[in-house]
Amino acid sequence: MSKKLIITIGREFGSEGHEIGKELAERLGIAMYDKDLLAIAAKRSGVAVEHLANVDESITNRFIEPYLGFVMGNDNLNDKLFAEESQIIRDIASKESCIIIGRCADYILKDDPDTVHAFIYAPYEVRVRIIKEKHGITEDAAKKLVKKMDQVRNSYYTFYVGKGWNRKEGKDVLLNRAKFGIDGCVDILEAMARNRMQEQTQS
Repeated sequence: MSKKLIITIGREFGSEGHEIGKELAERLGIAMYDKDLLAIAAKRSGVAVEHLANVDESITNRFIEPYLGFVMGNDNLNDKLFAEESQIIRDIASKESCIIIGRCADYILKDDPDTVHAFIYAPYEVRVRIIKEKHGITEDAAKKLVKKMDQVRNSYYTFYVGKGWNRKEGKDVLLNRAKFGIDGCVDILEAMARNRMQEQTQS
């Protein structure tokens, strides 16, 4: 068994999976990749990062802007970005211990023995409250945003993986952020990670 560990974190919008991943990465002393993958993909593909950001984790019209088609080729920009990020994720996972947020990483690395796949969720009303407070918006606006982002992420995951993004298949750990809080979720994941690392050292 290799001496590295990759933790993928899927998350419902508003469950603060990014914050949990960031704190976990700091405790374990390893890198976390989230939006960073966009910058790497942009550098490799030669497309401005703001163009890629517009389609990151979303499904756009299959007929994209002509100028994007000219830059990227005839295929849809979403497909190009997914393929590019998938390869980046595999490259990173082959070299170092890390945490990867979203981007179907659990599916992309499903056959990698060095991975642990976690999913962070929370009740709808809790996520609405978190988004309302975090962005300083009204409750109605927060409700619309949570519903919209849930739909976008589900569409993205289902399109490329073929099953819903919040399903338990392929996940090793499911954590209710409302039950444990950010620190509690990090505590659980840290304990799991350190136990796994100890097993690797002893093998």
